[in-house]
Amino acid sequence: MVETNNFQPEDQESNTSIETLLTSKIVDQVENVRVKTSGPAIRISRTLVYGLTAIIIILIALPFLFVGVSRGLIEIFDLWVFSERSRAVWFVYLLSATLWSTIGFLIWRRRPKGAATPKEGVSHMEGKDV
Repeated sequence: MVETNNFQPEDQESNTSIETLLTSKIVDQVENVRVKTSGPAIRISRTLVYGLTAIIIILIALPFLFVGVSRGLIEIFDLWVFSERSRAVWFVYLLSATLWSTIGFLIWRRRPKGAATPKEGVSHMEGKDV
Protein backbone atom coordinates (compact mmCIF):
# COMPACT_ATOMS: atom_id res chain seq x y z
CA MET A 1 0.00 0.00 0.00
CA VAL A 2 1.22 3.47 -0.83
CA GLU A 3 0.76 6.28 1.68
CA THR A 4 -0.58 9.46 0.20
CA ASN A 5 -0.79 11.49 3.42
CA ASN A 6 2.87 12.51 3.25
CA PHE A 7 2.51 13.90 -0.18
CA GLN A 8 1.86 17.65 -0.30
CA PRO A 9 1.84 19.72 -3.41
CA GLU A 10 4.52 22.36 -3.73
CA ASP A 11 2.12 25.31 -3.63
CA GLN A 12 0.57 24.01 -0.36
CA GLU A 13 3.92 24.45 1.44
CA SER A 14 4.35 27.99 0.14
CA ASN A 15 0.80 28.91 1.22
CA THR A 16 1.50 27.64 4.73
CA SER A 17 4.69 29.66 5.01
CA ILE A 18 2.96 32.81 3.69
CA GLU A 19 0.13 32.33 6.18
CA THR A 20 2.62 31.88 9.00
CA LEU A 21 4.57 34.93 7.90
CA LEU A 22 1.44 37.10 7.64
CA THR A 23 0.17 35.87 11.00
CA SER A 24 3.47 36.63 12.70
CA LYS A 25 3.55 40.12 11.13
CA ILE A 26 0.02 40.86 12.35
CA VAL A 27 0.82 39.56 15.83
CA ASP A 28 3.98 41.69 15.94
CA GLN A 29 2.04 44.81 14.93
CA VAL A 30 -0.68 44.17 17.52
CA GLU A 31 2.03 43.65 20.15
CA ASN A 32 3.67 46.96 19.17
CA VAL A 33 0.35 48.80 19.49
CA ARG A 34 -0.34 47.17 22.85
CA VAL A 35 3.09 48.09 24.20
CA LYS A 36 2.76 51.69 23.04
CA THR A 37 -0.77 52.18 24.37
CA SER A 38 -1.20 50.07 27.48
CA GLY A 39 2.48 50.12 28.53
CA PRO A 40 2.43 53.75 29.73
CA ALA A 41 -1.01 53.26 31.28
CA ILE A 42 0.24 50.28 33.28
CA ARG A 43 3.33 52.23 34.37
CA ILE A 44 1.22 55.22 35.45
CA SER A 45 -1.24 53.06 37.36
CA ARG A 46 1.54 51.19 39.15
CA THR A 47 3.23 54.48 40.08
CA LEU A 48 -0.05 55.82 41.38
CA VAL A 49 -0.82 52.72 43.45
CA TYR A 50 2.69 52.40 44.90
CA GLY A 51 2.90 56.15 45.53
CA LEU A 52 -0.41 56.25 47.39
CA THR A 53 0.58 53.20 49.40
CA ALA A 54 3.88 54.85 50.37
CA ILE A 55 2.12 58.09 51.33
CA ILE A 56 -0.39 56.26 53.51
CA ILE A 57 2.36 54.27 55.23
CA ILE A 58 4.40 57.43 55.84
CA LEU A 59 1.38 59.30 57.22
CA ILE A 60 0.68 56.43 59.60
CA ALA A 61 4.33 56.12 60.64
CA LEU A 62 5.02 59.83 61.28
CA PRO A 63 3.08 60.11 64.57
CA PHE A 64 4.83 57.00 65.86
CA LEU A 65 8.16 58.51 64.86
CA PHE A 66 7.41 61.77 66.72
CA VAL A 67 6.24 59.92 69.82
CA GLY A 68 9.31 57.68 69.73
CA VAL A 69 11.71 60.60 69.35
CA SER A 70 10.02 62.47 72.20
CA ARG A 71 10.14 59.40 74.40
CA GLY A 72 13.80 58.83 73.58
CA LEU A 73 14.68 62.45 74.34
CA ILE A 74 12.86 62.23 77.66
CA GLU A 75 14.90 59.16 78.58
CA ILE A 76 18.17 60.77 77.48
CA PHE A 77 17.55 64.00 79.39
CA ASP A 78 16.30 62.09 82.41
CA LEU A 79 19.44 59.96 82.60
CA TRP A 80 22.13 62.46 81.65
CA VAL A 81 20.94 66.05 82.17
CA PHE A 82 18.22 66.44 84.80
CA SER A 83 17.89 64.85 88.19
CA GLU A 84 14.07 64.66 88.07
CA ARG A 85 11.99 63.04 85.38
CA SER A 86 9.37 65.79 85.40
CA ARG A 87 12.00 68.39 84.45
CA ALA A 88 13.15 66.21 81.54
CA VAL A 89 9.55 65.82 80.35
CA TRP A 90 8.88 69.54 80.49
CA PHE A 91 12.17 70.33 78.76
CA VAL A 92 11.32 67.96 75.89
CA TYR A 93 7.87 69.57 75.67
CA LEU A 94 9.55 72.97 75.49
CA LEU A 95 11.90 71.74 72.73
CA SER A 96 8.99 70.26 70.80
CA ALA A 97 6.93 73.45 71.12
CA THR A 98 9.89 75.54 69.98
CA LEU A 99 10.49 73.29 66.98
CA TRP A 100 6.86 73.26 65.85
CA SER A 101 6.45 76.99 66.47
CA THR A 102 9.54 77.70 64.36
CA ILE A 103 8.25 75.48 61.55
CA GLY A 104 4.86 77.20 61.73
CA PHE A 105 6.47 80.63 61.70
CA LEU A 106 8.56 79.75 58.63
CA ILE A 107 5.50 78.45 56.80
CA TRP A 108 3.57 81.57 57.85
CA ARG A 109 6.29 83.81 56.40
CA ARG A 110 6.03 82.05 53.03
CA ARG A 111 2.30 82.74 52.69
CA PRO A 112 1.16 85.02 49.87
CA LYS A 113 0.81 88.71 50.71
CA GLY A 114 -2.69 89.60 51.84
CA ALA A 115 -3.70 85.99 52.50
CA ALA A 116 -4.46 86.70 56.17
CA THR A 117 -6.55 89.84 55.63
CA PRO A 118 -10.32 89.45 55.53
CA LYS A 119 -12.14 89.92 52.24
CA GLU A 120 -14.23 93.06 51.68
CA GLY A 121 -17.52 91.18 51.49
CA VAL A 122 -17.09 89.66 54.95
CA SER A 123 -16.68 92.98 56.80
CA HIS A 124 -19.80 94.49 55.17
CA MET A 125 -21.99 91.61 56.29
CA GLU A 126 -21.52 92.21 60.02
CA GLY A 127 -24.81 92.79 61.78
CA LYS A 128 -26.94 91.77 58.82
CA ASP A 129 -29.08 88.69 58.79
CA VAL A 130 -28.29 86.62 55.78
